[in-house]
Amino acid sequence: MAGVAAGGLTNLLTATWNWWLFGGLVVISSLASAGALIALPRGSPPDLATSPAEDRLRGSVLQPPSGTRVFTGRGKELRRLATPVPEGDRPGPLILMITGMPGTGKTELAISAARALAGRYPDGVFWLGLRTYAATESRLTSTAALRTLLNALNVPPDPNATSVSALSRTWKAATTGKNMLIILDDADTAEQIRPLLPVGEGAAVLITTRHVLIGIDPDRSVTLQPFTRNQAAQLAGAILRRAGLNDPQAIAAIAAAFRLPLAIRQMSDLKAANPAHEISTSPAGTISDETAAAFARSLAALAKPARLVLRRVAHHPGSLITAPIAAVLADQHIDEAATLLATLYQRGLLVPDKRTGDGGYRMHDAVRAAALLESGKHDSAKHLAAADKRLFRYTNGTIDAAVLPIDSSASVICMSTDGDDCPVPPPRHESDVAALRWLDRHHADLLAVTRRCLSTRSPQAWRLVHNLETYQRMRGFYTEIIELSSQALTLAQHADDLLGQAAMQQNLGLVDMRTSNYRAALARFRISLELYAQAGNQAGQRVIHHELCNVYKWLGDFAQARAHATFFFEASSSGDDLSERAFAHSSLGILDRLEGSYTTAREHLTRSIELFEQTGHRRGVGICHRQLGMLDEHLSRYHDAQAHLGKALSLFQELGDLMNQADTHHNLAVVYRGLGALPAAHEHATTALSLARQISHFQGQADAHTELAQLAQTDGDHATARIHLRHALDLRQRLQQAEQPSPSPGHSRDGPNAG
Repeated sequence: MAGVAAGGLTNLLTATWNWWLFGGLVVISSLASAGALIALPRGSPPDLATSPAEDRLRGSVLQPPSGTRVFTGRGKELRRLATPVPEGDRPGPLILMITGMPGTGKTELAISAARALAGRYPDGVFWLGLRTYAATESRLTSTAALRTLLNALNVPPDPNATSVSALSRTWKAATTGKNMLIILDDADTAEQIRPLLPVGEGAAVLITTRHVLIGIDPDRSVTLQPFTRNQAAQLAGAILRRAGLNDPQAIAAIAAAFRLPLAIRQMSDLKAANPAHEISTSPAGTISDETAAAFARSLAALAKPARLVLRRVAHHPGSLITAPIAAVLADQHIDEAATLLATLYQRGLLVPDKRTGDGGYRMHDAVRAAALLESGKHDSAKHLAAADKRLFRYTNGTIDAAVLPIDSSASVICMSTDGDDCPVPPPRHESDVAALRWLDRHHADLLAVTRRCLSTRSPQAWRLVHNLETYQRMRGFYTEIIELSSQALTLAQHADDLLGQAAMQQNLGLVDMRTSNYRAALARFRISLELYAQAGNQAGQRVIHHELCNVYKWLGDFAQARAHATFFFEASSSGDDLSERAFAHSSLGILDRLEGSYTTAREHLTRSIELFEQTGHRRGVGICHRQLGMLDEHLSRYHDAQAHLGKALSLFQELGDLMNQADTHHNLAVVYRGLGALPAAHEHATTALSLARQISHFQGQADAHTELAQLAQTDGDHATARIHLRHALDLRQRLQQAEQPSPSPGHSRDGPNAG
């Protein structure tokens, strides 16, 4: 490739045309395209067909919280944030900032501002809680934040872009020209913010923080002070009147004692729920003492079961508190837990969060801190450890229930867990799309629980990590997979847990394979296969044989690839898992096509389509149709190829799979050129290039440029052909540099994955 690229650049710079070079590039393009389809990946993103309504709500996964029902006292600040700012010479996005001490209502103001500003940003409103002041395992890292934002824009993961700087470049490219609003809640440093900033003057970023961020120069900012006595009375009065209570004396008492909106809300909610309760007019001391004072008064009015639930949910490392979570942590029936959460909400200790559709709540960091102090007085380490254990078991069940519809092979390796089943059933999902949406919304919390599980050195930690890896790999959370799997592998090694070691080696091997570190992946998979064999886990062995087949195909060792594919095929043929059988047929079909055994390739791919259709795996159906289309194109059966590729394209369009759409358009361009329909070929090649650019699919861009160069040369337009060829060569050089074997992030060079 390097030699061809160098020769190509020489020809381009001398403005001469070299058909030998051009032919060589076409061959390379064909081989690279074949390589991109060698492995039909298991656990790929499912069929994300979206309705027009969903397309309009592009920030639906990261939509703002619903907020409280009463908002008053911050009208001046809201108007300042909502008033248009002259663009002037601003080179980047509009930056708005809200600062203030805890409890002054920064998040509530940000929610109201987001609603007021949403109409100006048709490309979406995206809310990201950074959770800076939460427990360590709960904080959102920069890589996780960037990947979450990119997923919200449906930007496919780039295995070669896993660092903060690389992800930030991808994010900035994806947001170019977009009129979007990003809310970054609970920031602490400029270093957190800079990588998350979109580009372009049409975008805006709203930041909430407890202090000024040195290095971030906002275009407009507001600093929230504690309320005046009159503002406090207005807020207390609005809350009480909404509850049907007109009590001027209580309003005056609350306004005399409290100035922080958070504390005022708690006292007003307490009075609304207990009209006979007397509100003391004595102040709480300093402003910073108000939250603790209000919490103490609210706590005193709670019954014992509600106090227990409050203390236990404060220990939840996630941000969303649902009835199942409360039931698990407090060891109560789910209906009782739901009633007690409603009580805590009525006392102003929780805020409703309707974003997930789970009827959940969130807890202010100040309330959580006070509840944890109370927990320290009443909850023993033994009780908290038991609560954690129930939480880990429940979370593993929820991940399993969500991953299973997406990839039936993902959790079969580690289905059994020690102890009794969790008494709270996990949520069920009606389709793979619904399951993926649920995982998108809950990933940050699932990640936090998994980190907590690892920090406790639980022997079940690897099960959580293994189940979560399937989703994380789909969505590009490679750094998080390496972090979690490496820790879990160490724990499993210390515990002599063969199954855990095998599963974690598999996780790390999959990341190596996705990041083009094939030799390292090969070493990992070999170790994993041996460990699965020692543990007597046949399901794990079948999965690893499938992955070894994929790696050997990438490495060009088709004999080894066929040996593993054959083992996988024979093992899956004797089982009842139709999905496994479909993958086995597709693996052999792709191998046969690459090696020129076209008759058996067609048989395997056709059978694979039948099985994928039975299991509802539409993406698998589409990929096999595309393989058949490529096979027929190679045999010059252009009309048959056109039919298969048309079916594939239709499926990929229904599923919103832009990468496969781009590649299929390129295949169709080749077919139409073979039919002599050059205008149609040019249209498909141009569409392929446009889609590939949209998702930063560099291989697809190079293929499209090569095809456009061939079409231009066919028309006698050497100048245009030369331009496209130059772009193709540049892209292939970039891909060659990205695919140089190197240790994966966080891996040792002298470990088993060294390559």
